[in-house]
Amino acid sequence: MRRMLRLIPLVLLVALMAAACGGDEGESLPAGDSGTAQTDTVVDEPGTTAPTTTVTIPEAATEIPDIQINLVEFGDAGFVQIINNGDSDASLDGIILCQFPTYVDLGEVIAGGTVAAGATAQVDAATMGGLNAAGGEAALYTARDFTNPDAILGFVQWGTGGARHEVATAAGIWPAGASIEPDPAFNNIELFGDPADPESWS
Repeated sequence: MRRMLRLIPLVLLVALMAAACGGDEGESLPAGDSGTAQTDTVVDEPGTTAPTTTVTIPEAATEIPDIQINLVEFGDAGFVQIINNGDSDASLDGIILCQFPTYVDLGEVIAGGTVAAGATAQVDAATMGGLNAAGGEAALYTARDFTNPDAILGFVQWGTGGARHEVATAAGIWPAGASIEPDPAFNNIELFGDPADPESWS
């Protein structure tokens, strides 16, 4: 009996301690939970983020028009040559060839006002105000809106250049500040590749 009386305070003490360690309102913590808040750590896997890219050429300028300048012959007997890279005849009506401050409507100066698929047409140097190897330009426009980047579709500049390079750069068809230095061994510059790449001209 005495042993039982001694055990009662001990049992009460254990019961009180157990009650103090329990959760609020009789709730108990899940098995293995220490009661400390845990935060999940997310580790980014390498290569899961898409790299950012810079587009230097406007999307509208990535498709090269069928009508392009492909040859400039210098001197009094020189000319600017236009080529039709398309699969069908192209009307030149309203297509303007410009070397500041001179411009001509190709539909009016090219016989028939068209150029056949795969064929070329030439505009002589006198009509272009002269073609000097020291410097000049040739620009193709779809309208007589010469400061509008949406109206220019072809451009080449050589030597000291001309006045339309900034418009061509804004249109994404010519690099800023670029100019071709003609080879003294030849009297022309000719296109072999992308017309927007000065290194394609030689």
